[in-house]
Formats: sequence, structure tokens, C-alpha cells
Amino acid sequence: MVKHRSSSRSSSSSSSARFFSVKAIPLYLIFIFAFTIWFLVFTSRNIQTDDQSQDHQQHHQHRDSRKNLQEKTSEDLDSQLWTPPFSYGLHPCVKPSSRYKEFIESDRYITVRSNGGLNQMRTGIADMVAVAHIMNATLVIPELDKRSFWRDSSVFSDIFDEEHFIESLGRDVKVVKKLPKEVESLPRARKHFTSWASVGYYEEMTHLWKEYKVIHVAKSDSRLANNDLPIDIQRLRCRVLYRGLRFSPAIESLGQKLVERLKSRAGRFIALHLRYEKDMLAFTGCTYGLTDAESEELRVMR
Repeated sequence: MVKHRSSSRSSSSSSSARFFSVKAIPLYLIFIFAFTIWFLVFTSRNIQTDDQSQDHQQHHQHRDSRKNLQEKTSEDLDSQLWTPPFSYGLHPCVKPSSRYKEFIESDRYITVRSNGGLNQMRTGIADMVAVAHIMNATLVIPELDKRSFWRDSSVFSDIFDEEHFIESLGRDVKVVKKLPKEVESLPRARKHFTSWASVGYYEEMTHLWKEYKVIHVAKSDSRLANNDLPIDIQRLRCRVLYRGLRFSPAIESLGQKLVERLKSRAGRFIALHLRYEKDMLAFTGCTYGLTDAESEELRVMR
């Protein structure tokens, strides 16, 4: 009897254990499934966080790299802008050679009426000094252009240092401020020299001295820069442009003050010549952005 009860309890306990084990399987599966889902979510979130962190880091690195490149490029451009340009072996050419012939005192005179803007007049005056040297003539201080667009009434000494001009060219050509009284009333040969002419052309022009003591040149644009003139004549032109033609003391003083003011803030400055004056527009025929009335005004100027 006792054995039967004990056996019955043991059988009941075993059946109960099997029952609970069978019922627990779905719970285990649910738990495993839930844990798997949680693990995947947690892992993917960490991966995403790591990816975002890596992307953020790469973005910062790329931004820093781009910033450094921009700074380096800016520094390179700044260095290129302010560093003196490469000379390519070029050097000043104002010193005369050993074969240069100084002028011989002459009682023949050349008077000149310069034409064009300031720079054109400068180059024209340099040409006329060279022509006077070739033709062995005394040069009278040139008259500046008063008939062009601006109607400027300035004389040579208003713009240039007249005394310096005369003294600096003492070995090259004799320069006087005006014609001597004894030749003022004499007939003059009026001449428009051919542009781009050679030395031979100006040597031929010396035949005019047989009849005249004064040659008046109505325009100074002889353009001697690139027409196979002897090297000493080209060097003479350079001496006139870069040593002889110096601005008057008043202009030099004003220019120095302007430069000092421009340098006072950053030490460096950029000067820009727009070339947008009325006379330049009229000369080029450019009417971009102008009204019909303004275009007509420029046409009349031309």
C-alpha cells in the first residue's frame, strides 16, 4: 500500500515535470527570440553610432584638410602676388656703349608739339630726343598737347622737372627752353615724320638744314621702339623715359603723400587703372551699358 502511494506520487511528479517542461518551451523560444531581437537592435544601434561617429570624424578631417588646402593655396597666391616677378635675366639698358657718339654743338633746332595722353607724350618726347640726336639738332622743350579731349593747359614745367630734364641729357642732346631771338622769326620747315622709320630716314631729313634752321614737328608719335634702330639710340630713349623725364617737385611731393597714406594701414596696396574715361571710350568705340544718348555723345567725340 505504501509502495503503491509512493509510486503514484513519483509518477505524478514526473508527469508534472514533463508538463512544465513542455509548457516552458514556447516561453524559452519567445525569450530567445526577444533576446535576439534586442541584441540585434542594440548591436545595430552601436554600429550606427560608430558609423555616425566615423562619418563625423571623416567630415571634420575632410573639412580640416580642405581648410588647410585653402589656407595653403591662399598663402601661395599671396606669395605670388607680392613677390617681385622673375626677371628672366632682364636688366636696365640705359648705359651707353663704348661706341656711343655724344652730340656736337649745333645751331639747328627742332621744335615739337606733343600729342596724345600723358604716356603717349612721354614716349613721343623720348622719340624726339633720339631724333634730335640723330639729326644733330638742338631740341626746344616740347609743347604739351592742349587740343585733345581734356583741353589741359599745362606746360612742360607743370608736369615734368624741366631743369633736371635739361641737365640729365647734357651728353646726349642740347636742350633749350625756347628758341633764341635771332631765329624766332625765321621760316620753319613743318614736318610729320613717318612712323616706324629707320635711322636712314632721319639722316635723309638732314637735307632740310640746307634751307632751314628750324624744323617744327607737328606730332611726336614717331614710334621708334621696335624698328631696328642702333642699340645706343634705344638706350637713349630709355634714359629719357626712366631718368630724364621726372615729375615736377609738386607732383612728386603729392604722389609721395598718397603712397604713404595707402601704405599706412596694411603696408601694401593695389592700384587699378580702369581706363573708363570718356576719351578712351570714344577712341575704342565701346558703348556697352550706355544709353543711346551717351553712345551718340561718344560718336560725336570721335
